[in-house]
Amino acid sequence: MNKTRFDITSASDTSIGFDYQFYYFMYLILDLRHNEKIGIEIKDDIHIELQDDKLVLIQTKHTIRTKSDLSSINLTERDKDLWKTISNWVKIINESTDQSKFVRNTKFQLISNKSIYKNPFIIKVQKLSNNDLTILEFKDYLTGLIDTSEDSVISGYIDTLKALKKELLLEFIKNINFKLNEDNIIEKIKERLIEKAIDPKKVDDVFNNLFSELKSKEYLDIKSGKKSILTFESFNLNFRKCFDAGRTYKLLERTFTPSIPSEIENQNFILQLIDIGDIRSSYKEEMINFTLEMLQLINNLKRWEEDGDIVNYEIDNFNKQSIKIWKNSFREKFRVITQKMSDGISVDELEIKCKALACLDEMRKEILKIDETFLSIELSNGHFYYLTNNLQIGWHYDWKARY
Repeated sequence: MNKTRFDITSASDTSIGFDYQFYYFMYLILDLRHNEKIGIEIKDDIHIELQDDKLVLIQTKHTIRTKSDLSSINLTERDKDLWKTISNWVKIINESTDQSKFVRNTKFQLISNKSIYKNPFIIKVQKLSNNDLTILEFKDYLTGLIDTSEDSVISGYIDTLKALKKELLLEFIKNINFKLNEDNIIEKIKERLIEKAIDPKKVDDVFNNLFSELKSKEYLDIKSGKKSILTFESFNLNFRKCFDAGRTYKLLERTFTPSIPSEIENQNFILQLIDIGDIRSSYKEEMINFTLEMLQLINNLKRWEEDGDIVNYEIDNFNKQSIKIWKNSFREKFRVITQKMSDGISVDELEIKCKALACLDEMRKEILKIDETFLSIELSNGHFYYLTNNLQIGWHYDWKARY
């Protein structure tokens, strides 16, 4: 059966090539540094503008053709993608006003999923770069390739390279870099995201968010006739929200079975609750329940810190926030009593205890928040008991002097 044009030129081959280019663009963005810029389909498939007028021109080539072991085919000595890429770079050089300066300040990279196996051209390039081959010997090698080539198009590409002046050709060859076997690019992007402190459990969400936003930007730029360029600063400004899904998530509350202290009634927070009449010294069951709430809070904080879900400064901020909530309530409840004492008016102990209980009741209704997670009532109450036990807060008007 004769092959149709659809068989000869498969749209899928072209499509995956563009996808590979965009994914590699996305991969490189994640390694961008201050004062650097990256663009797609402007100066080359991809280009990176470094500091001091340095430039990296990148060509990406993808193949779906495989060898018998299902690995990608080799980049051969007469590979059309190879020579077309080099020919395009030579044309860019020839169009430069100061060719020598341009080549000196530019790195040329060929990125491909094709394999490398004893490619004579790449071996010659490495030898020339290492001064193990002279420029005249390299030119003779190119002449041999042209003379033995059966493809006039490839011969033309090779001749374009050979036509460069010796000094320019030498500088150009030394600045060419081949990155082959660059496959599984999506996994490489996700690995780079994880290296940026993205939770591995959330990396797919971040990847999808970032891909969608970058693709939308590229489409809108092309549609409006703008150049699709990103600086390090503009990327951080416009795309940082894409990373939020991997850095903020709800903490998982766990249930522990802690040991109850032997002298439960001698805990600071229990003594304070007895002092203001919230419980009596005989209410052992309530003492146990309140203590369990405090220990559940302590154990969850410890586990979250050990698992890396929160860090020490977040715990400090959590404590400060809860103390501030208590302080505002305490000040409000005891405002009149403070004024009476300032004016020398005697205050009844029963009035003080009523105000203390009102402050305690208000705190027991608070839903506390740590990081991006709202805690349960049990852990929220447990945190106020924990702060009371450490004598960071209290309930009686004169709690500092009493404890």
